[in-house]
Amino acid sequence: MKKGISLILILTMLSLMLNGCGNGSTKETTEQNQTGTEATEAATNETAAPTGDEESVLRIGGSYSNDIFSAWSQRSAYGQANYHSFSQLNLWRVDENLELTGDGCFFNSWDVAEDNLSLVLHFDPLGELMWHDGQPVTIDDVIFTFNHYKDNNIATFQNIENVEIESDTSIRLTFKEPTAFGFMHSTTLSSYLLPKHVWENVEDPRTYDGEDAVIGCGPFKFVSVDSAAQISYYEAVKDYPIGDITIDKVELKSYADQSAIIMAMMNDEVDVMYTYSAPLDHTLLSVIEAQPDIDQGGSTDPSTFQLIFGFGTNPTDDYNFRKGLSYAFDYELIAQAISGGYGEMATTGAASPSQKGYDPNYPLNEYNVDEANKYLDEGGFIDTDGDGFRELPDGSEMIIEVFRHYYPPELVPIYERIAEIMRVNLEKVGVQMTLDEQAWSDNQEYILDTMRNNRYQLMLITTPLSMVTWGGITNYVADLEEISGRFFGSYQDSEYLEAYKKMLYSTNYQDYEDGYRDVQRMNSEDVTALVWEITTSHYPYRIDKFTGWINYPGVGTVNGDLWYNLKPIAK
Repeated sequence: MKKGISLILILTMLSLMLNGCGNGSTKETTEQNQTGTEATEAATNETAAPTGDEESVLRIGGSYSNDIFSAWSQRSAYGQANYHSFSQLNLWRVDENLELTGDGCFFNSWDVAEDNLSLVLHFDPLGELMWHDGQPVTIDDVIFTFNHYKDNNIATFQNIENVEIESDTSIRLTFKEPTAFGFMHSTTLSSYLLPKHVWENVEDPRTYDGEDAVIGCGPFKFVSVDSAAQISYYEAVKDYPIGDITIDKVELKSYADQSAIIMAMMNDEVDVMYTYSAPLDHTLLSVIEAQPDIDQGGSTDPSTFQLIFGFGTNPTDDYNFRKGLSYAFDYELIAQAISGGYGEMATTGAASPSQKGYDPNYPLNEYNVDEANKYLDEGGFIDTDGDGFRELPDGSEMIIEVFRHYYPPELVPIYERIAEIMRVNLEKVGVQMTLDEQAWSDNQEYILDTMRNNRYQLMLITTPLSMVTWGGITNYVADLEEISGRFFGSYQDSEYLEAYKKMLYSTNYQDYEDGYRDVQRMNSEDVTALVWEITTSHYPYRIDKFTGWINYPGVGTVNGDLWYNLKPIAK
């Protein structure tokens, strides 16, 4: 059932509306990043908002701050927009079907070798494509980009063995392992063509804050930033050779939270909401339901909220314990907490229908206290001291810790709602639960160390778009270190890892989907993870100013197609 909005929430939103944009930051801005912003402002002679009655201006509202302007950072409004070939140009991307495309990107086609050990990437003849500082893009920039990412220890680039020029309009990558096709899917968002003349002498690109860190060759050029108003301004590159840009200017506006974004949209200050992997909280949907000029922007989300079982700890390595817990949770109530009823029940295969290879032939998750008690009893988890909570089979106290990942931070309130329902549900079957305090206090070093060493018992986490496109929930279940050096999951079953390898090493979508179907079967049989619900995500946008919106499932209308399809409605 769709929820109404409380008077308190409405008053809060009105207050935010009157206050205008906030700093929008979900993390404290470091002194170094502030210095970088100041340098950028000084270099661009910070100006007022661009104007012009005949020019089309797209206003994007989000909750990440306008404070970091660098191709090496996604922790800002600028960085979030660059996931979609905005100011920085993606090497390639995925479309609304989660399939690779070169539209609006640097590489427009490719050839994957039959053995999956090499990849030839093609681009248009160089000459017309320019960096935003006026220097031409050269083949040296192309070769430099791949070597630079590899030299700076970007995980997905570490399997590259060699980068070489194939022709005037193509390069060849060779790999140590047969992962050429998968490599492209793993680098669709945050990898861009980089200017060699900017980055070749930068010692630490992750912290570099020079004014030239913003230079790219995407369709929009950075113009200025108003730090006080939390708005950055961009203009379309004239005669852009990659495609015909249909928008003249873009404003990225940062707000304190989603309530403020929605009120700004209702006041016609924002045209579309966008924040990576953080759709609109369902409690705000009722505010725009009666707004004729606002589309809720709903779609079936390929990303999922999920519970991952830790196979490196007791008792979550025990099948009966996991099976018991799979019946212990009130999935409908948790779904209400996540999306307010704007979703549907997930299956035990733990995948979304929007994901490639989804298999619907598994039972829906079921809340059944009797079944939960049966499996816990069979596993020897009995209340031996009469205090209402079960002990471990050896008679020792059993307290289950819930761990959570730290990204994206906008989802923490949802994690908190889920955790509280979990606690109540588990108490009904005699399982005592607590929160891993260091993880819930956002200790990122602790979180990463815990994941690397497989020390968590139950982990709340979300599969974002970058993971959905290649591996889905498998990335968080399997002990991937054996395969890819990642450290999310802890499941070491050989059959599961083989199915994952089939996905990772596939050279086409059919092989990938076959591997993912095997994974879903094992998710269901061995209870490796639980997907709480299949969520309908919402990224609202106004429909009275522009036409040509294309809504990507789980992403919204701010995607790589936007810059070449959105057109002003004639007045």
